[in-house]
Amino acid sequence: MSQAVEGQVVMPFYVLCDVSGSMWADMPALNAGLAQLRQAIMRDPVVDDLAMMSVIAFADTAHTVVPLSFPSQVEPPTLVSGGLTNFGPAFREFHRAFEADRIRLKSEGKRIFRPCVFFLTDGEPTDGDYAQVFASLLRYDVVTKQGNPRYPYVTAFGFREATAETMQTLTYPDFGEKRGRYFLAREGAVVSEILSAIAGAIATSIVGSALSTGSGKPQYMPPAKDSVGGMKGSLIR
Repeated sequence: MSQAVEGQVVMPFYVLCDVSGSMWADMPALNAGLAQLRQAIMRDPVVDDLAMMSVIAFADTAHTVVPLSFPSQVEPPTLVSGGLTNFGPAFREFHRAFEADRIRLKSEGKRIFRPCVFFLTDGEPTDGDYAQVFASLLRYDVVTKQGNPRYPYVTAFGFREATAETMQTLTYPDFGEKRGRYFLAREGAVVSEILSAIAGAIATSIVGSALSTGSGKPQYMPPAKDSVGGMKGSLIR
């Protein structure tokens, strides 16, 4: 069982999954993808000692279904669908969870890398104030130093009804000093195949990020623009 030693860097990754009613047919593929993701990460014992993973499900509301843990300690969830596609609760729950996780890990003597969020959705938000919620919790002004200095890296994956305009609002188009990336499904792409490809791309990103700690300069390695079959990737600066 993995357990980071005191003073060791840990890299927290949060997977925010849309489980709204429109995702009902995709639940088997989404659950299989999360299990695939866990297996791919824990395959390397070095990565299993450095990367920590959490899963947050959102629809009308949001809740943490997998608390932040090392991959070998994670119990793969069985997500079920139902409700609207509210983005705001997803980011409120991420913010709440990370702040609690940060306090816990710091009390254990761990050094915590900037959190990384992978956001998966099949549509447009049904809550009109999600952008304000997102900004109020995560916005940071690098000039005035106002806002949340622990804002996460965000990589968003949109398919079916999701639009590029909305995905851009989640990947820091106008604030922060970190690059964001979003992926949008190509026309005619099969969602079950996309979800499997997303799981593989996230796993590669987590493994590469965790292994970068060996250089003494850990860094987030976002999925490559062409790494998700059936999706096109765009970089936001």
